[in-house]
Amino acid sequence: MATQTPRVPTSQLFSLEGKTVVATGGTGGLGLEICIALAEAGADIVSIHLPRDPGQTTLEEGVRKLGRKVIGFECDVGDSKQLRETFDRMWKADVVPDILLNCAGLNRRGPIEDMTDDKIDLIFSVNLKGAYVAAQEFGQRLIKLGRPGKIINFGSFTSYVAMTNVSAYAATKGGVLQMTKAFSNEWACHGIQATLLDQFPEMEEYIVNRTPAGRWGNPSDLRGTAIFLACPASDFVTGTSIVVDGGMMFR
Repeated sequence: MATQTPRVPTSQLFSLEGKTVVATGGTGGLGLEICIALAEAGADIVSIHLPRDPGQTTLEEGVRKLGRKVIGFECDVGDSKQLRETFDRMWKADVVPDILLNCAGLNRRGPIEDMTDDKIDLIFSVNLKGAYVAAQEFGQRLIKLGRPGKIINFGSFTSYVAMTNVSAYAATKGGVLQMTKAFSNEWACHGIQATLLDQFPEMEEYIVNRTPAGRWGNPSDLRGTAIFLACPASDFVTGTSIVVDGGMMFR
């Protein structure tokens, strides 16, 4: 059973000093922005990235400029066997992360009748199964060590709202929402938290016309929420989702 954690001084509530973040999809626009933000808050970064991903160099340069450590492991997140082997390699290298940033994801737009098995399998293997396996590998290893941890999954506006031409993507993001609740329910007793960070949709005109904030969101808008979910300030927050969309969902 989880025990009461010591009181963290207010000045350290948003600090990630001494923490290690493992990120999938940390080399893309949103993932890169958040990894750099977490490094700015004091975290070292472990990146699970595709082979020859040019974004890995950008990530490493950005993190090292901040005086933080960064290491990369090549892996196709959509291949669960590869992903499990990557966590094995990570642990054998004495890399024990405190926080999982489940940011890897992709989409293939099109009408429902045009979604082929190949498209469906690809979207589900990365967005849903990849997120599940990464969270499973991360959490079960920390449980064996008796250590707490934080899983931050990435959802979407489509986790809640139906939109056209993104049916398979929406199905995976709805699944990640429920997965987050399930992991939280089973693992809270071990000190493993699971939360969901939902981002704005990627259709500029649609957003601007319907968002009370009246502007297009950008990756930097999610930095503060990501830091909150990763740091001690959120130690009693689990199973919930935070929507960062400028008020769009509720208009």
